[in-house]
Amino acid sequence: MASSVEVVDVHVDRHEAALLGDTPAAADLVTDVAEGVAMDARAHALRRTGRGAASIQPWPGRDGRGPYTDVSWDQDHFYMSFHEFGTSIHPARPALGPALDRYVHL
Repeated sequence: MASSVEVVDVHVDRHEAALLGDTPAAADLVTDVAEGVAMDARAHALRRTGRGAASIQPWPGRDGRGPYTDVSWDQDHFYMSFHEFGTSIHPARPALGPALDRYVHL
């Protein structure tokens, strides 16, 4: 697995976690949400060649709260952060934050 930069961190919300606990079902739910967010972000990311947008992937893990998935571009496409957060010269044109908002509020 390639290294990634954490940008969007998807955890099961506390109400769902209370119902699912730290189970395979919780991990599946987090993975499904993260894959939807990644797909939306890839579709809306700025692109010249499309490689940066294509590198946006879910990166699953587990911590003290249970399963989670970071959604981000891989380390080779770090420049995507310049679009996401902006620079002193260019305004932010985010894809990940809005993708999370769109997907979670369906």
